[in-house]
Amino acid sequence: MLILVRGLPGAGKSTFARAFRSALTCAADDYFYKRGEGKYAFDPLLLGEAHAECQRHTRASLEAGEVVVVTNTFSCRWELEPYLKMASELGLRVVVADLFDAGLDDAALVARGLHGVPQEVIAAMRQRWEHNWREADPRAPWERPKEG
Repeated sequence: MLILVRGLPGAGKSTFARAFRSALTCAADDYFYKRGEGKYAFDPLLLGEAHAECQRHTRASLEAGEVVVVTNTFSCRWELEPYLKMASELGLRVVVADLFDAGLDDAALVARGLHGVPQEVIAAMRQRWEHNWREADPRAPWERPKEG
């Protein structure tokens, strides 16, 4: 089984994931923890590699028979798509837990967040959030036809 937990930074994705004690958890943010130091060091230039690593780790764990919980923001359908395809290819059930903003405003999310995401970034994520992700475009923005 694959559980995808989506929500704005500070909404409680990691806390929610801890409820699945026997599951493996994975997040793109894991990539930015310096090994051996336990410090978080985000680098936007490495974000693509961070997501690719999370997907590789998730797939390997699912293939090994593990239940996996992935905690990324997943603000848009296209961000969920690689995981949805992965689960389909492996014949696995997918559960998507949508925490969105946990009923909090942007300032409260900043205060609760673990990774120092600025309020303006959270506000931008809130603006592009696809509440009805099932009906949203599964293609990445750069793969969509240009509107004229």
